[in-house]
Amino acid sequence: MPKTRLDKVVTVRERTEDAALTHLARARATLQEAHAHLAGAMARSRTDGRARAQAEFWQLEEAAHARALETVRAAQQHLARAANTESEARSGYVSAHREAQVVRRVAERKRTELRSSAEKAEQKQSDELATQRFNYSGK
Repeated sequence: MPKTRLDKVVTVRERTEDAALTHLARARATLQEAHAHLAGAMARSRTDGRARAQAEFWQLEEAAHARALETVRAAQQHLARAANTESEARSGYVSAHREAQVVRRVAERKRTELRSSAEKAEQKQSDELATQRFNYSGK
């Protein structure tokens, strides 16, 4: 395979693409963790620990329930940020992948041109040798 000056550009674009893919994977993992955290917080906020007891215990339970609801709101906000980060990472990866594909195609076209010109040069040299043989065989 003939080397071109574009090979370095292809390598750089592929590294950028790999970095974007890694960032996307991390963002997706964070998003999954945020989903799990929100599900857990919602489950904890739905529990009702009130029972027949003194009013002070009910007040403590109400305060715990308020904290649980605040945790749910914080988990929802974290989930929204994680979803936004995942969306940005996905668009960054798509862009990096597209750029890498463009450079790969251009490099492949250049290699095809180089092969074609090498074949033409070889054919020309072969034709010249055949012509010289023909001219010398006639004398």
